[in-house]
Amino acid sequence: MLNDSGKFSPRNDQGLREMLNVFVSKNNLKFTVFIETPSKPFSDWSFPKVCQLYGLGESDDPSLSVFPPFTCEYKELKEDSSKAILKHLTAELNARLKAIPISGNEASKSQYVCSYLVAGVNLYERKFELRPEKNITGPNGHGPVDFAIDLLQTAKTVGVTEVKDEDFFKGIAQNAVQLESALSNRKRKANEMEEESVFVGKVFGIITDAEKWYFMECSLDDQDRLRFKLSEPIVVVYKDENMENMVRKVLGHIAWLLEEVQKPDSASQSEERAIKKPRSS
Repeated sequence: MLNDSGKFSPRNDQGLREMLNVFVSKNNLKFTVFIETPSKPFSDWSFPKVCQLYGLGESDDPSLSVFPPFTCEYKELKEDSSKAILKHLTAELNARLKAIPISGNEASKSQYVCSYLVAGVNLYERKFELRPEKNITGPNGHGPVDFAIDLLQTAKTVGVTEVKDEDFFKGIAQNAVQLESALSNRKRKANEMEEESVFVGKVFGIITDAEKWYFMECSLDDQDRLRFKLSEPIVVVYKDENMENMVRKVLGHIAWLLEEVQKPDSASQSEERAIKKPRSS
C-alpha cells in the first residue's frame, strides 16, 4: 500500500483495517493498494509459518501450546440407532485390522479414519455429506482436503479432516489453513445472498493418524479476526480390551461437533460470530 507517507505492508485483514483507520483519522484519503495473494497448496504450509501467519506466539520454534485450549465435548450415544452405528463401526475397524496395517502409510490410515467419519455422518441421517478429496480454495491456501463434511442444508463445508502418518505439527498447520479457507467460503456465500442471511463463523477440524485424535475449532471474533483452539489428543489403542470404549469416545466427540454446527443461531449467540445482511431494497 502506497500513499504520501510512504509504503506500508499490513500482514492481515486486521492490520489493513487499522491502517485505513489511521489514514482516515489523518484525512489522508488518497492511496494505492497492491494485492499479493499468499495462497499456496495446503501441503506447503509449515507449522512455524502458520503460527506467523495467524499471529500465534512469537517464537521461531513454536509448540502446540500457542493454541488456546479447545474443550471438545462429548455426546452420549444412548439411542438404539447410535448404539447400532457404534457396533457396526467397531466391527468394521476390527475387520480392517485383519487386512490393513494400522501402522501403515497415510492411505492405510485414511481407511480407518473414513470409517469413523462415515459413522459420525450416519448418526445424523440426511443432514451431512462426507466429501473425500474435496477441493477448497481460500485466501491463504488451496487444494484437495482428505475429508470434508458438508452440511446439506447450506451445501457449505463445516468440518475438515487431515490425516497424517507422523508429522502432527505439519498436519495441524495444514488443517488451520484449510479451516480458514472453508470459513472464508461460507462467509463469501452469505454476503452474496440477496435475501437476509445469517453467517455463523465457526468450523471444526480433525487431525489424526487414526490412533491419536486432535480436534480444532476455527472461528471469527466480533471484529472478524480468526481465532483457533486446539484440543488435547484422544488416543485409541487398537486390539486393546478397552478398544470399543475408546472408539465410542472418539465417535462421541465427532457427534458433538456435528450437533454443534446444526444449532440455530439463537442457541449459540454467546459463543459464535453471526453476521447479518439486510434485504436488498
